[in-house]
Amino acid sequence: MSSLPLVRYARLEDVSLILRFIREAAEEQAPGAKVAATEDSLSKTLHFGPPSESRAETGTRFAWALLIYSPDEQPAGLLIYYHNYSTWMAAPGVCLEELYVVPEYRRLGYAQILIETMASAAEAAGCIKMDWVCLLDNKRALRFYEKLEAKRMEDWVVLKVDKASTEKLAARGKQSE
Repeated sequence: MSSLPLVRYARLEDVSLILRFIREAAEEQAPGAKVAATEDSLSKTLHFGPPSESRAETGTRFAWALLIYSPDEQPAGLLIYYHNYSTWMAAPGVCLEELYVVPEYRRLGYAQILIETMASAAEAAGCIKMDWVCLLDNKRALRFYEKLEAKRMEDWVVLKVDKASTEKLAARGKQSE
């Protein structure tokens, strides 16, 4: 048994663990919020294995999941990321969508290991940036991200269009074709 945690890309058989971690993260961030993700939807939309093995598999697979295991081989955390694009730089980037570390493994460096692993994959893919959002009231996470040299985008606001509004916009877009 190693004395170091192990990070690896998720495999199809990890879907139930990924969903469990997503639900635990959601419960912490927004208690009582409904998680619509299912094992089936995750199995259809996540890449499995490292990017080098799954890059050709695009279309309905949008994100990669990294799992971290404690030295005693217990599942300890999850990071999900996907590729984005910088128009100003005409170059790819990655967006960290979910970062969750099981409470008993926090403050042991696991989140940093996950982010560093994502950064390594981003660099290998030619990415020039990493983006993510954080709840304003999560002061501990914000301090941690600042130590990683992440910068707050004070002049920017995160916007979101939900599924129903997306459908309305799409319907109007189809009418103008």
